[in-house]
Amino acid sequence: MDEVTGAQLVAESLKAQKVEYMFGIVGVPVIEVAMAAQAAGIKYVGMRNEQAACYAASAVGYMTGRPGACLVVSGPGLIHALGGMANANMNCWPVIVIGGSSDRNQETAGAFQEFPQVEACRLYSKFSARPSSLEAIPSVMEKAVRTSIYGRPGAVYVDIAGDMVNAKVERTKVRGVSCCSPPPVSLADHTSVTEAVALLKAAKAPLVIIGKGAAYGRAEAVLREFVETSGLLFLPTPMGKGVVPDDHPNCVSAARSRALLQADVVLLLGARLNWILHFGLPPRFNPNVKIIQVDLCAEEMGNNVRPAAALLGDIKAVVSQVRSQLP
Repeated sequence: MDEVTGAQLVAESLKAQKVEYMFGIVGVPVIEVAMAAQAAGIKYVGMRNEQAACYAASAVGYMTGRPGACLVVSGPGLIHALGGMANANMNCWPVIVIGGSSDRNQETAGAFQEFPQVEACRLYSKFSARPSSLEAIPSVMEKAVRTSIYGRPGAVYVDIAGDMVNAKVERTKVRGVSCCSPPPVSLADHTSVTEAVALLKAAKAPLVIIGKGAAYGRAEAVLREFVETSGLLFLPTPMGKGVVPDDHPNCVSAARSRALLQADVVLLLGARLNWILHFGLPPRFNPNVKIIQVDLCAEEMGNNVRPAAALLGDIKAVVSQVRSQLP
């Protein structure tokens, strides 16, 4: 009879979802999860603080497009990771936090480091759940990873009860779950693209703002070609730096304030009109500026400034659409 433990199911499920890195601090009840992860071929990095572990895992998610895993113990361990989860969720970086918790038969009885972890994590994540059984672990892990990378990326949390870590189940009773597909690539509405191109053609001082979404979307080659063929000036946000080199002749970082104020049309690529971009408002922006907003999150459209054209879709794909209609 081939049996598998809960710890092995967690590790194997993460590996099946192409999670390659795990950062954490081991202790009761997740020691065996860390051991199983290493046995499954996941690179484990021991940290000294759960918040730092979550930051590291989310940075891996941002750089690779696949969430890093953060492994923490119950109670204080999970609480210390909440700062990293909140940071990942607000910054749109995929990360999966796995927390050990109280045994199921000790809930509400004052178990060791007992804390309402699933409920606490809902405020800081896109998805927060505890598998109801060993058999459910692969499907919950798949949904967690998929949720972390689909749409606007972010943090997810999976709670593993202490008594599930070393519990065993026959492998034949566990339904295998294949790796989730890469995030679907969506194109912007054709009419909206035509409107955006018309605005760019009529503009006297157009400006492209390159944001973090363009970097996460790996739009480097498409954007460089777009900038060079269109001749448009561009300004990177702090997290958009490097998508097109800062020493490119079309980069206006050295004259940032002047470029923002004089632009009459702004093509906003994967950037939010938050405090970094002065909320898109005067006196830093032209009061009559027209914003062409490109983002994969519909809820982001129109925040602080109503766009003259809203292009909902993948940055790389939408830039290619716009480029195809420009001379």
